[in-house]
Amino acid sequence: MKLKDGLILREIAGQYLVMPVGRLSQICQPMHISSTASFIWKVMEEGEFTEDSLVARALQEYTDVTEKRLRNDIHKFIELLDNNFMLESGKPEPILGTVKLQLTEREKKKLQEQKHHD
Repeated sequence: MKLKDGLILREIAGQYLVMPVGRLSQICQPMHISSTASFIWKVMEEGEFTEDSLVARALQEYTDVTEKRLRNDIHKFIELLDNNFMLESGKPEPILGTVKLQLTEREKKKLQEQKHHD
């Protein structure tokens, strides 16, 4: 899997913020992440990754944490990103846009009547 295009990591006053831009800004919200998550994010920015490859890189960087803890945290981070449509994982994005409906005169009248009763 990999990160979607249109996501930018910024450090602002010591805080890390993932900003969606372009089309993604319509379906993703900005996300604050920890400094550890920003390390994982930077590894993700390099291209394709797996949970195992992220765990391996994190184990090289962080020696004071167990593999089990890293794996659990990375798994949760991947789920969070996927649930927010930030990963190219095969998960379909929400459908955006507008639909124009044409109502019959009868349907219009019924809607107007309902509107007056509410």
